[in-house]
Amino acid sequence: MPIIQIEEASKQYGEVVAISRFNMSVKGGSITGFVGPNGAGKTTTIRVVTGLTKPDSGSVSVFGENPFDNVGIKERIGYVSEHDDLYPWATVRESVKMLAQISMPRQPGLIDAIDRAIEEVGMTKFAERKVSALSKGMKQRTKIAAALTHAPSLLVLDEPLSGLDPLGRRRIMDLLRRLNREKQVTILISSHVLEELEHLASRITLIHRGQTIAEGDPDRIRKLLYQYPHEILFKSLAEDTKRIASGLVEIKGLVKSLTFMEQSDELLECRIVTPQPELFYDELVRLAVERKAPIIQLDTLSESVERLFEFLVS
Repeated sequence: MPIIQIEEASKQYGEVVAISRFNMSVKGGSITGFVGPNGAGKTTTIRVVTGLTKPDSGSVSVFGENPFDNVGIKERIGYVSEHDDLYPWATVRESVKMLAQISMPRQPGLIDAIDRAIEEVGMTKFAERKVSALSKGMKQRTKIAAALTHAPSLLVLDEPLSGLDPLGRRRIMDLLRRLNREKQVTILISSHVLEELEHLASRITLIHRGQTIAEGDPDRIRKLLYQYPHEILFKSLAEDTKRIASGLVEIKGLVKSLTFMEQSDELLECRIVTPQPELFYDELVRLAVERKAPIIQLDTLSESVERLFEFLVS
């Protein structure tokens, strides 16, 4: 039985439909990515999973039970909110204690549990540092420590990678992998950036306008991404750009549209829309090598979760 099972769940706030007939399944021991544009319904779904609200219709099961107002289920869940709910004047240890007391009010062993959780996230040497002096990544690790104090079986994180620099993002991802591998903690993590989670999660659920758009392993989701037209930009010396572009347009069905834009320093930019991005990259490299035309810059302009979802919905 899945640890989380959501079937046909809907939730409305006044005239705003947050989720509509939404479905999602999370297996025990997995890291599941939950991806969608801002406003897609991710936070509402997480609030339903953690028992903070209940759907207007449909069913939600966590560990085989309804999580709403269910103390026994909440004790098995560690929740990391998207909000900055740390007090700047408090130390790391004080912050973890305040948040942990929500899950472990007056329970024996709380202090030892706090110290273990702080060590677990690699924050022991910063335990007496004030929150106001922490980086965003360190704040996130402090919040994760608070969620781990009661040794949860399920860790639910709402946009924990948002706004982090590459080093901070890598540290959080390494921490989550280790918790999943060594502690067998099931993890549900949300993001609005697909690329953040495809190398972390074993399964990804896509949500758009409150509805499930697709579910599957990262390879399947990546294949969906490659099914919609990509806009790709490359830049070289003017003659090199033209030689590469002429070879690309000769390949049947590869180029949907092509635009040149003159740049400074004798450079020429070429923007191409292609319905076959995987083949396009292979041919681009082949032509650049064969025609001795070095590419100075290469960017993908359309690989965003918003464009993917618009394509899938259409």
